[in-house]
Formats: sequence, structure tokens, C-alpha cells
Amino acid sequence: MDPNPNPPSVEGRNWAELSPDVLSVIFGKIGAVEILMGAGRVCRGWRRVAREPLLWRRVDMTHLDHLGEAEMEAMARLAVDWSAGRMEEFSAARFGSDELLLYIAERANLLKSLCLVSCYDISDEGLTEMVKRFPCLEKLEIIFGSFTMKLCESVGQACPQLKLFKLNTKGSYYMSDDEEELDNTDDCDALGIAKTMHELRQLQLFGNKVTNEGLKAILDSCPHLESLDIRRWSPTPAPAAACRLFARLLHET
Repeated sequence: MDPNPNPPSVEGRNWAELSPDVLSVIFGKIGAVEILMGAGRVCRGWRRVAREPLLWRRVDMTHLDHLGEAEMEAMARLAVDWSAGRMEEFSAARFGSDELLLYIAERANLLKSLCLVSCYDISDEGLTEMVKRFPCLEKLEIIFGSFTMKLCESVGQACPQLKLFKLNTKGSYYMSDDEEELDNTDDCDALGIAKTMHELRQLQLFGNKVTNEGLKAILDSCPHLESLDIRRWSPTPAPAAACRLFARLLHET
């Protein structure tokens, strides 16, 4: 008897016989999109494991350039369904709609983190109505999109418990008729944040036109702020606000 028998070849291995525990570990590493696009369709046993709600707590759909919007939205809805209400993080890029946000809001009210990248079919109203339904939401990232300058105030009113807010809408705003009449709208974002987001710990305003007065309003109204990222700040401000935040953080430590 050969004491060291050769292991079975990969071609001869019956992958369908992998235990559910092993499959859960594998599926947890490959990610939601890969499960939806292939791994979850291999056989009945794999499909059963793929529907385990704990696998769908974090769904990242930001790297799907080869798929159409309709296909991506259908996959997102399926991920929401399979999460059975346990989804905590959702990220999407280059697809999405108000209808999709409503679908998520009605079925995943434990969401803690939402990231939207270049989701141009999502409106202020759709986003605001969605976040109203998420009492646990702590992190919101918005990178480009079709939003008005009232976005920050609307979102802050709907979700005052935000701990992290990242906004990069440089070149993406459109103005309503009322907003076009304003002489200076540089501080719209800052004043909306200062008015409504008093629990912030981390704030990023990338490429924003906030003034020193706007930053002062944020610092006065957000006493828990620990991190302020204002890269690509335009116009270049005096360093007073940044120095003030640094001094406050130094004092707290």
C-alpha cells in the first residue's frame, strides 16, 4: 500500500461536496458580486449557502464597469433580498435610482454605511427619503451625482446621527431657479452641515468652495469633529480654521 497516495486532481474533485462551513468561508472572501455572477449558481448546495444572510452584510458594487445599469440594479435587489434585512453596508457606482434606494430602505433598515459613486439617476429627494428610514446610518459617502446645493442640509435633517460624511460633488451640482439668483453659494454645503450634522467625527469636503466663514460655522457646530479633509479646497483660504481644529484636537488629547 502506497503510504503517500497522490491527492485527487483538481479536475476530478467534486466541488459540490464541499461542506457548507467551508463554502461560507470561501464566499465571504470572494465578495457579493462574484457570488451573484457565478459562484452562487454552481449547484443547489452552493445556491443554498449563497443565500445565507450573514454573507450579505457588506455589499460592494463599485467595480462593475462591464455590466449594464439594469443588470447591476437587478443584482443589487437580489443582494438586498438575500440579506434578509441584515445588510449593514452598501456601495454602488455608476448605477442606481430612487426606486432602488426605496427598495433598499424597505428591506434593510439596519444599514450603517452607504456609498454612492457617480449615481446620476438618484435625486436629492430619493436620497433624503431613504436615509430617513435608517436610524442606524453612521457613514455616508457621496462622490459625484445629480444633486442640488441643498443636499447637505436635507441629508443632515433626515439623518442627524451621522458620524462620517464624505462629499465630492465638484462639478456635479445643478442649480435650481432660486439658486441661480444667489450671488454667493460657496458656503451652502458648510452651512447645511453646520446646521444639521452635530454628531460628526469625520468630514471630507473634496474640491469644495467653502470659505473660512463656512469652516468656522462647521467647527462651532460640530464639537465632536476629529478629522477634517478639505483637499482641493478652492479658493485657497487662510489657515485659521485648520489651525483652530488642530488646537482643539491637541487640547482634547
